Amino acid sequence: MNKMNSKETLLECALTLFSEKGYESAGINEIVQAAGVTKPTLYYFFQSKEGIFQEILKKYYEQFNTILANESVYFPNAESYENDVLPTLLRIANAYFTFAGENEKFYMMVLSLAFAPPTAQTTILIKPYNIAQYKIITQCFERIAEVHANIKGKERLFACHFVAMLNANIGFWHHGFEEIDEQKARIIVKHFMHGIFS
Repeated sequence: MNKMNSKETLLECALTLFSEKGYESAGINEIVQAAGVTKPTLYYFFQSKEGIFQEILKKYYEQFNTILANESVYFPNAESYENDVLPTLLRIANAYFTFAGENEKFYMMVLSLAFAPPTAQTTILIKPYNIAQYKIITQCFERIAEVHANIKGKERLFACHFVAMLNANIGFWHHGFEEIDEQKARIIVKHFMHGIFS
């Protein structure tokens, strides 16, 4: 196994264990054993368990936040319901669903850590990425508020509620209760829009 293969294998095995057992419960011995490498190999690439966790966050969050930034661009068309806010929120919802579906282990790991104590190391490490993500969605609602004054001053609240609805549906999907497809995205978005524009 070459060095790059060893690094990617370690990342995959660590992600699997963090997702299945939790960050605190997954030990370095388990990670290297699952990856079929030695401890010095893990230390060479990542220095520590925290280092490998940070690399996982960087790899997946940077990809996801780039996707969100591209999909959350709002093109105003206030005269047409189907061509105004709706398509923007649909693109965002589908971005969440697609990313979660393609990266289930990572997404479930992150959701499982959502209610960790604020002082937990995992919370501290994830926080900058979450801030960046919510900033992207909040800025989208700020652009919408320039056209739809009724949501002015509530942009951050709407960003939090919208993402919470999407994440709840992803959690239900993970347990086999819901779908994460375009039809479900449309239902959620229309339900959400009914709340903010009623």
